[in-house]
Amino acid sequence: MSENRKKTFRETLLGWGTKILLALLILSFGVWGIGDYVAPQQENEAIATIGTSKITSAEFQNEVQFQVNRLQSVLGSDFTREKAKSIGITENVLNTLIQRNIFSEGAKEMGLIVSDESVAREIQNDERFKSQIGKFDRLQFNETIQRAGLSESSYISLYKRELLQNQFLSSIVRGQFVPKQLVEPIYKYRNEKRSINFIKIKHSALVKIPLAGDVVLKRFHKDNAKQFTAPEFRSITLVQIQIDDIINEIDVSDTEIQEVYDDKINEFKIPERRKIQQILVSNKNQSDKIYEKIKAGGLFAKVAKDVANLDAQSLELGTLSRSQIPIKELENTAFSIKENTISMPVKSPLGWHILRVTEIKPGQQKRLIDVKAKLKNIIAKEKGVDALYNLSNKFEDELGSGLTIIEAAKRLNFKIRKIPAISIEGRNTENQNIINISPEIIQVAFNTEQDQDSALTEFGGTGYFILRVNGIKAPELRPFNEIRSDVEAAWKQNQQVIAAAPKIKSLINKLTGKTTLTNVAKELNINVQKSSKFFRTGAGLKKQLPRALISAVFKAKLSEFVSATSNQYNFIGQIKSVEMADPTSDKEGFENSKQKLLESITNDMSVQYANSLRKKLGVSINTAAVNAAF
Repeated sequence: MSENRKKTFRETLLGWGTKILLALLILSFGVWGIGDYVAPQQENEAIATIGTSKITSAEFQNEVQFQVNRLQSVLGSDFTREKAKSIGITENVLNTLIQRNIFSEGAKEMGLIVSDESVAREIQNDERFKSQIGKFDRLQFNETIQRAGLSESSYISLYKRELLQNQFLSSIVRGQFVPKQLVEPIYKYRNEKRSINFIKIKHSALVKIPLAGDVVLKRFHKDNAKQFTAPEFRSITLVQIQIDDIINEIDVSDTEIQEVYDDKINEFKIPERRKIQQILVSNKNQSDKIYEKIKAGGLFAKVAKDVANLDAQSLELGTLSRSQIPIKELENTAFSIKENTISMPVKSPLGWHILRVTEIKPGQQKRLIDVKAKLKNIIAKEKGVDALYNLSNKFEDELGSGLTIIEAAKRLNFKIRKIPAISIEGRNTENQNIINISPEIIQVAFNTEQDQDSALTEFGGTGYFILRVNGIKAPELRPFNEIRSDVEAAWKQNQQVIAAAPKIKSLINKLTGKTTLTNVAKELNINVQKSSKFFRTGAGLKKQLPRALISAVFKAKLSEFVSATSNQYNFIGQIKSVEMADPTSDKEGFENSKQKLLESITNDMSVQYANSLRKKLGVSINTAAVNAAF
């Protein structure tokens, strides 16, 4: 996206600070769930009153149902409203709705207004809803909001409310300041790096577990039933209508292609590129010496090796365009010298450079004929949106006339796919991934009742789908006789972990004495491995280590030993290096930490602000109506 594009209303108004604040306060609680979600019509009794606004029973129930549906996609269809209530989901939803209305009431009191025109303009300028040629794409817009469980009117209402709340909360964001003394210790904590030397010991190398009989394995199978329980499976019939299915039937004229080519002409320019070599040294005297030797006839690579001890591989920068060279001095120099010539020494923040261009690839403009097929495809997809929309309407008309989804699909020549068994993870009964099945389809399948059709749903910006759930197989414990080998492997692994624990403790006791990690590794006939430097989060690791080991590393002192266990291995490590973070050498990272801390402080202030408004406006909750809703 161009940095010079016209800023949207929301960006101009507040910038990122308030957007993140609102995400913390509102969006994280599922703001997109309220609206025209399909649910039985409820009595519009107020369950809560905030100032002059009310939260109706229907509004409350719709939001709770949305949250339940969302959790069902993760936890399975047995996650009911009753379970949601037992873990506090309904209470959380009510508090979120109250918070939302508090901010809306506050905005009203201040006389803040956002026009419908502003909202429409913002939505049309939203990059999420634009096509490949940069125009507002209604299919993409509809698919995105429908996936969130919203109709167009409810989305627009929420979008408008968000803009109002942005304005209302802007006074909290502006003028906030975080002192350097507060940021530094947080930055240092988060950016400290460590490395370790470690050994990775397989449990089976320390202890041999004898085979177990069926009595032991059956008890293990029963005691660990969850581990051996097959997930819920659903049998579905799926009908998909996609742009790719109709794109070849869409006419695109040469005139249309020419117009798009002309509009995007700059995107079809291939810039000049040069293959560049570089000798980089730290001081000018050395660079001058290298320059004179090469000018006198010395070979570029040989002089680099003799004078600066640089190998041939380190000299290659690659074939680059101007925009790919981040240092301006080097960019200008590399693109001013002729092929197979060298530059005079050039100074940059990295040191002194001598550049050599070994090949020049001239820039070129892709002709219309070169990109015609691609442009035709893009335009056809754009035009296909309307065609697809019309087809979906025809399909709904056929269903409305009483046809089944299979009969309607056959009449319109749509693809019909039958999937005999699919789990929430998209796998079949053999635990294999089912190909060409999107998460949206799986989610709808697990939110649709047996012997029912789903709604016709947009997905992926490329089409529609509808499905019917033909059968549901509830989760069940796999019979022992069918998975005996799996049970035995799991039991053996479990026993090895238990039996290896005292042996690992003994090894660590040796290490705290005079024995080294290298000696222990030799005894076990394994190698000592070295980690790369890594952060507390594990970022920077090139070899996978258990989370427990990473946590232990950052609690220990330099040269101390730490250990952790995974399913198959024991890890013993020794702290090799501790690299404290220096905020003075990482201005960008320091500013990032500062911004996150500012957002946290701003969030705390906004919560206090909301509590103050709550007292001022008055909030009353109709407990009887809340309980009656469930």
